[in-house]
Amino acid sequence: MHIIPLRTSPRPGILGFMDNSTNKAPPWGVIILTALVLLTVAAVAPAGAEPSEETVTNQDIVRNFDTIAFGNEYTGRRYDNVRKWRQPIRVGIEGRYPKYFETFVLQHIRDLRKLTGHSIRLYYSPAMQKEGRLAPDFDRKKINLILYYLPVDKIPKRLARYFDNDEAKVKKMIEVSTCFAKFGTKINEIRWAIAVFPSHHSQEYMRACVVEEMTQVLGLPNDSNAVKPSIFNDSSQYFELTAHDRWLIKMLYDPRITVGMPRPDAIRAAATFLDEHRKR
Repeated sequence: MHIIPLRTSPRPGILGFMDNSTNKAPPWGVIILTALVLLTVAAVAPAGAEPSEETVTNQDIVRNFDTIAFGNEYTGRRYDNVRKWRQPIRVGIEGRYPKYFETFVLQHIRDLRKLTGHSIRLYYSPAMQKEGRLAPDFDRKKINLILYYLPVDKIPKRLARYFDNDEAKVKKMIEVSTCFAKFGTKINEIRWAIAVFPSHHSQEYMRACVVEEMTQVLGLPNDSNAVKPSIFNDSSQYFELTAHDRWLIKMLYDPRITVGMPRPDAIRAAATFLDEHRKR
C-alpha cells in the first residue's frame, strides 16, 4: 500500500451534526436533509507499523465497522441506525479539472460498484457533455452525488448553499481539511451527497481524496486512529482502500444490513457475514 505523507497539509477532522431546518433542498432535485455528516481527508504524518491483513481478526473488523459506521470522533455520539443509500447513485462532476481526475472517479466508481453491488455510475461531467456521451434521457435532477473540483477562491460562494448560506463555514472547512464531503439523509436513507476537491492540490492528493470521500459518503463517515490498516485512520493515510476497508464496505451493503436497521442487529449481521466469507 502507498502511504500519503501529508505533513504540510491542514489539520484533519470530521464534524458531525444534525440539521432539522427547513432550508431549501440542494440543487439538481436532491431533497431537504434530516441528517448531515461532514467528512474530511486527514492531513497528518504517517504513523509506524500497521497490522497486516493476516493479523486482523474478524472480531477486529466488526469492532471497526461499529466505530466507522456508527461513531463520531468529535461528538462521541453513537448513531442508532444504519445509514446507507437505497436509490441508485448518479455522480456528477462540476468544475474545470485535469483529465486524470475523471479517470480517478471512474476507477473508484467501478471498484465501489463491485464491492457493494449497488448501482453507481458517472452520470454527468463536462467531458461527457462535450463529447455527446450523456444518457439519451439525461436529467440533472437525477444527480445525487456532486463532485466539485474548484479553485479555493470559488468554493465558499459556490458551496455556501450547503452550509446555511454561510461562506465563513465553508472557508473554515477549507482551512482545516484537504478535501471534504457532506451527505444528507431522510429516515436514515442517504438521499444526496457532495464532495469538494480544492484544485490546488497535487495529483496524489486528489487520488487519496477521491478514494476516501466517495467511500465515506456511502455511509462510513467516521475516522479513528484505532482502526487499522485503513483509509479511515487519521494517522495513516492510503492512496487506496485496504483489504480491511473493503470488508467494511461489503458488510455495509450486504442485503441483510438494511437502511435504518438498529445498530445491534447490524453488528450481528456484520459478524455473520464475515464468518461466512472470511475464515479467520
